[in-house]
Amino acid sequence: MDTNNLSHLAKIISDLANSNLEQLQGKCQDEKDMQDYYLGILQKQALLLLDLSTILKNRQSKYISTPYIILRSLLDDFMHLMYLELSNNKEEEIIKINAEAYKHCFVSLQNLTDSNYEHFDGKYPFYLKQEEVEKVKNQFINKDKNKKYFKEITRFKFKSFMTFNTLVGRINHSREIKIYRDRAYYLWKEFSEFVHYSTFSFKMEQQDTPENMNKIDESFQYCYNSIYLSFKYFASEYDLNFIDNEALRKRYGIILP
Repeated sequence: MDTNNLSHLAKIISDLANSNLEQLQGKCQDEKDMQDYYLGILQKQALLLLDLSTILKNRQSKYISTPYIILRSLLDDFMHLMYLELSNNKEEEIIKINAEAYKHCFVSLQNLTDSNYEHFDGKYPFYLKQEEVEKVKNQFINKDKNKKYFKEITRFKFKSFMTFNTLVGRINHSREIKIYRDRAYYLWKEFSEFVHYSTFSFKMEQQDTPENMNKIDESFQYCYNSIYLSFKYFASEYDLNFIDNEALRKRYGIILP
């Protein structure tokens, strides 16, 4: 398996995502947390796999940082999708995922505001003042569609979602599922070392081994399954059939039918 073969595979999987996205044209007009979550992941798979196809084409096989960093993000999505598929309340879990994201956004905004007062006496023109932060928070609270994200709205306290490690531990419904979980988690952790740089990743790129290419190919299995799992929502909601690719199905298989 060389980088050009992997580039071709990434393009085929991206095309698969786009083929299924085309079935949704004219649909998904209203804003819904579940719908938009699965729609967003389908679009992300289509786009990042196309980017990955371009990156891998005619690339020296030892330069794996960029492919691994992209695949780390896609593996993260797969683990969340697998957890959600096995959950008894997908909608509430997705609301918590979104609430966690909003919480991080507002915490980061507050940190910058605190920095404005600590270092610039609140006068730095590109940071908000505290009263401006409070205005943004009030605007967010006053939208009915955002109320579901709060645990205690009067205290501006968001609902929380579990840590990634906790999520992984809860994907434990069968021996087969745990085997796939462990492999995906192993790859996620290894690819994470290329996000948080150390000499480990530097030395890995000095080793031009077939194993590095095999890890990319294995990760494509989880990308293929992410597309399948994401589209299950739309198949149920709109009575659609998943447009599959028989070659991909034979190569990678469906993990959660």
